Amino acid sequence: MSFLNALFPAKCVICSNLFVFKDQNLFCDECLSMINKEYVEYCSGCGSKIKNCQSCFKKRVFYRIKIFKNNDRYITELIYQFKIKGYKNLSTVIAKKIQDDIKDFVRKENIDLITYIPLDKTTLKKRGFNHLEEILKKVFPSYLIWEVVEKIKKTELQMDLSRDQRLKNLKGVFRLKDIDIKGKKVLIFDDIMTTGSTMKEVCSVIKKGEPDRVYGYIIAR
Repeated sequence: MSFLNALFPAKCVICSNLFVFKDQNLFCDECLSMINKEYVEYCSGCGSKIKNCQSCFKKRVFYRIKIFKNNDRYITELIYQFKIKGYKNLSTVIAKKIQDDIKDFVRKENIDLITYIPLDKTTLKKRGFNHLEEILKKVFPSYLIWEVVEKIKKTELQMDLSRDQRLKNLKGVFRLKDIDIKGKKVLIFDDIMTTGSTMKEVCSVIKKGEPDRVYGYIIAR
């Protein structure tokens, strides 16, 4: 197989350079090397691009939220090919990038359980998997990963909407499952945050279960 890969190299979807592939044939090692942890300043209460935003002084959204890196074409294309195009094996690539950082965060904050943004049943059936769950399963043991919230209505893609439309698009679409999370430290995991409306809505639903604290972890902002 390695001989054939060398004979018929793949073309990177980002830089278009040819490369010999092993686990996946979409991204060359040079482009993947551009995706690394960045120490960027965001509001630790809501993830906004303004450190210590005034709204969080009045009403904090998360106990703490952590962001792996700035949003750029490398991480965007990687997540797009995985999430939208359905190249499931890319979950391993993404997991390897973030595993040290997210494990360290979970350990330092003594997180009890990790959940993720759910998909509605129609989208889940069509895609065949929840991309966020797939990443988490490559990093953490299954007993730490819980599906705390369910999505009960199908919505339009948030990336296609304006800020006001995003807020309306999410109202009443998430519901807390019949799971006891009272007094627990819960971490919500998502891939890309733009306005933060999805994470905030899921956070507000989870708080109905009276957890001790709700945290957030985002791959890119």
